[in-house]
Amino acid sequence: MDVLASASAWLTEWTAGREWAVQSFVALSSIALLSVFLGQRLKGAAAAADTKAAAAVRREFHSFQRSYLVVFVFVMLADWLQGTHMYTLYTKYQQENAAVSVGALFFTGFLAAGLLGTFTGPFVDRYGRKRACLVYVALELLINSLEHFNSMSLLLVGRVLGGVSTSLLFSAFEAWMVTEHRRRGFPEEWIGLTFGRCAVWNGATAIVAGVLAQLAADRLGDIGPFQAAMALTALAGVLMLTWEENYGSAAPAAKAGKKAAQRRSDADGLLGAWRVVRQSEELMLVGLCYSLFEGAMYVFVFNWVPTLAAASGGFGAFAPVQGLLFSCLMAAISIGGELYNYAFGAAPVEGIGVAIYAAASVCMALLVVCSCSDCGDWAFLVQFGACLGFEVCVGAFQPCIATHRSRYVPS
Repeated sequence: MDVLASASAWLTEWTAGREWAVQSFVALSSIALLSVFLGQRLKGAAAAADTKAAAAVRREFHSFQRSYLVVFVFVMLADWLQGTHMYTLYTKYQQENAAVSVGALFFTGFLAAGLLGTFTGPFVDRYGRKRACLVYVALELLINSLEHFNSMSLLLVGRVLGGVSTSLLFSAFEAWMVTEHRRRGFPEEWIGLTFGRCAVWNGATAIVAGVLAQLAADRLGDIGPFQAAMALTALAGVLMLTWEENYGSAAPAAKAGKKAAQRRSDADGLLGAWRVVRQSEELMLVGLCYSLFEGAMYVFVFNWVPTLAAASGGFGAFAPVQGLLFSCLMAAISIGGELYNYAFGAAPVEGIGVAIYAAASVCMALLVVCSCSDCGDWAFLVQFGACLGFEVCVGAFQPCIATHRSRYVPS
């Protein structure tokens, strides 16, 4: 009883002054979880009807799937934790050190991910997916260590390394899972079941990350979420040690001549991909649509914290609710993904895409035209609502553009 009383007192104290943020988080998370639950029940029933394999094979598959999902959850939770307070941490460093530029740090990270991501895939295939995942763990531990220093040069190094680690995060893990799935002889259609579980757990971890980040920041300051991310990343690395290594279509090269041939093959692959894009108008348009929306999304990532902070009265008033609002935005992404699942089949995917772009444009326009001086006391509510609406569009956009890619990108 004493423990319960203490926990109740702590919860009452912690929520004091941010009741509205807690209520928003609970409401949006409940809607997200309900929509995901209903969607998974419908998809699960269909999948169960199609599953004809022996029970032993299903048990082996579920064991393999769990071993991957556990690592996936810890890795993604750590990644989400870093995004909640990065802007405020850099802003604090900038106030203390004029040499630190928040914009330059974010730009460097985005540029590094764009440039280095092009070359990550061939190296992952050549030297091993498990090895690449462990390199990701080492990079993340180093990057989060560098975040502790108020030095522009060290922070820039961290952002460049962050571009490499981001590329590994979205290539090596998925490649390992797909290859290992096929190596073990599981049915090809079951890969989609694992991707579906990943999507659900990714949304759930993003929501949880906001709450954990808020707790860590309350106790340890803006660096707290990064320290929590280090612990989770290290744990994921330990779990990865049980994985088997696998490679791409070509085994790792051992001789100098073979390495040179592999490098030429990598270059030819990139040039070949560019030729395919140039020769296909549909593929070019899909890439253009994807790039434009991703560009808008990165603009949003950079600006949502200072925009809402300014509307709420400054960083001092915004800090106690920042992690909770991040969780609200992540819940909105989950809702958007499920809305797309419900709309898919009921309307042409091209029409759904146009609706997503139109709604996202309206939300972005609201953030631009409704500044604090324009909307007075309503500024924060309008802008927070626009942020939620844009994140719903982000959640619907991801499966929508993936559907378009599956139609036009050659396999």
